[in-house]
Amino acid sequence: MHVFTDWTQVPADRHVITIGNFDGVHRGHRYLLDAVVTRARAHGASSLVITFDPLPSEVLTPDRAPLRLTLTEHRLRLLTACGVDRILLVRFDRAFASLAPSEFVGLLVEHLHPLEIVVGDDFHFGRNRTGNPDVLRELGRDAGFVVTVLERVGDRSAAISSSRIRETIAHGDVRSAAELLDRPHLLVGDVVPGSGRGTLLGFPTANIRIRDRLLPPADGIYAAIVRALGQWYPALAYLGNRPTFPGAGYAVEVYLLAENVPALRGEALSVYFIDRLRPDRAFADSGELVRQMHEDERAGREMLAAALADWPPPLVAVLHGPSEGVPSAHDVHEGA
Repeated sequence: MHVFTDWTQVPADRHVITIGNFDGVHRGHRYLLDAVVTRARAHGASSLVITFDPLPSEVLTPDRAPLRLTLTEHRLRLLTACGVDRILLVRFDRAFASLAPSEFVGLLVEHLHPLEIVVGDDFHFGRNRTGNPDVLRELGRDAGFVVTVLERVGDRSAAISSSRIRETIAHGDVRSAAELLDRPHLLVGDVVPGSGRGTLLGFPTANIRIRDRLLPPADGIYAAIVRALGQWYPALAYLGNRPTFPGAGYAVEVYLLAENVPALRGEALSVYFIDRLRPDRAFADSGELVRQMHEDERAGREMLAAALADWPPPLVAVLHGPSEGVPSAHDVHEGA
């Protein structure tokens, strides 16, 4: 993987470039990235993706910034899996956001030597988002590169976008989200101490603290597949405020459907959401809750049988590949 965090580190080759957040690296993103790779080969140039960390909204409007679909490290792995030659991961801050469109293009020309820049039809850049594809074309005529604008890819419902996928996940429709992502939605978290109530009810769960502003699905019970300690496990995942026990508070819990479950406290878990079994609700007492949990387990095992037969899908395997050469958000921030 050729990931750079400094403009001056990028080899002085001619490039076909695309620019964006690429949160989720969904089907629409991969259509654009495939075009970049194809056009770079036609030019005899290198393909390069410019992406950002933090994401721009997290700096400019932190109180309204949407939660993320992917960790930074996973975004880089997914971008590389699209066949791009190089990635420039730019630390986004207010100084960078203040660059006028012409100043931003000046950086591209000075350090990256673009032959062509490929963007989507909703692309904006520069101070106050004043740059758009038309501005980029005008600047490109003076700087010696061409601009190709691609229409967004859609399905029968609408254009495929990160915001649409976030909305789908927020409504609990993780199956539809997986179709748009070409992989199940993933939460990564660390196992932290819980109340122990699940063990008392006969369903010992691991309580998870979600990492890095990842977007949780709507409250409810989900069939899931979990990676823990290098192994895959079928599981049930619960997200909600535990309404049967007033005052218990919000929790993300995972129950592994396996015997001899290893000790997980302090470990990192990857939770892939396959489908929603039901929304969260209050029960009259713990006995009624336990009866429902047994039914959830039966339905979850049945639902997961087909998914486990072909697990992991290709893009999930990409996310758990070697980490060498993959900078984290921490690496980017420390190196700035």
